[in-house]
Amino acid sequence: MSLFSKQSSGLMGVDISASGIKLVELARGKNGYEISAYAYVSLPEGAIVENSIAQPQAVSDALRQAVAVAGTSSRDVALAVSGNAVIIKTITLPVMSELELEGQIEFEADQHVPYDIEDVSLDFFIQGASLDDPEQMDVVLVACKREIIEQYQQVMEEAGLRAACIDCAVFAIENAAEMCQLVPGGTADDAQLPEQGSEATMLVNIGATMMNINVCIAGRMGFVRDQFFGGQHLSEAIAQTQALSMAAAEQLKVEQFDAIQPAALQEFYMGLTSELTRSLDFYNASRGSYPVGSVCLTGGTALLPNIADELTRALDMPVRVINPLEHLHLSATSLDAHYLKRHGPMLMVPLGLALRKFDR
Repeated sequence: MSLFSKQSSGLMGVDISASGIKLVELARGKNGYEISAYAYVSLPEGAIVENSIAQPQAVSDALRQAVAVAGTSSRDVALAVSGNAVIIKTITLPVMSELELEGQIEFEADQHVPYDIEDVSLDFFIQGASLDDPEQMDVVLVACKREIIEQYQQVMEEAGLRAACIDCAVFAIENAAEMCQLVPGGTADDAQLPEQGSEATMLVNIGATMMNINVCIAGRMGFVRDQFFGGQHLSEAIAQTQALSMAAAEQLKVEQFDAIQPAALQEFYMGLTSELTRSLDFYNASRGSYPVGSVCLTGGTALLPNIADELTRALDMPVRVINPLEHLHLSATSLDAHYLKRHGPMLMVPLGLALRKFDR
């Protein structure tokens, strides 16, 4: 599912979020994928606002620092966009070739994208026979505002890098989930329609301010959603409940979790459960014949103690925290294996992006 991309032999996955920059480079060894380079560099508060770059100089400086820390010689980058600048829709069309669809994709997009077509970058992916009508085909249509893409390209250039692939965060977590064998892989050519009643898997990546949701049905995208909700909401609840500054609340959350008052945790989990339930309701309205059977949780907020147990009770379905590093090797001896494995759930997006290096 290669979106807005150009082929590149050397590629780093770079996740730019409100909390910081995560950089991952992969190699393929005898035993599978290996992490050959990694770096995390924090960003100042306000550098990224609702997934838009508000402080370009701070971001480009952090990118240069991340490359230096990782010690990589690569300069091509795969990065992700998300939030309200991105429109992702599954549309049903008569069966046609990819070449035929390229000729009319702008016409189809004009029917579904609420922006001027001249102001967006478009791409698409043919999923295969439609879940609703096997005589037709399902096509994933993606549109992203050009100004957002140009923002990211500019900070990359200022850092001496090249944006070789602009992806979507919800697709990056799906790529990583395939690597972890949480969902089946495959292409439109070999995809088979799932049987009615087949259970879907809900992938949920929760960062500091953004939550990426991708419901996968037997290896195909059934529903995606980006929502502005994340670990910062817990920090805000702590600050309000315990009369602390945001900096002190964040420190308490990270270093003294047991000192958080139950009222703050309850407020956070009520909000999180509400957002997830709303997404499940949206999904069930169109795909109820493929019920969600489990939730796989990743992202920095997935590191909160007991979050899987809390959500299992709230959603009444199995929820587990996924560490993708359990499926990888560390090929560079300079990498801190203990740190990486402890923070593995944070790396789902950059790992999914780094896997673009091996797309054919």
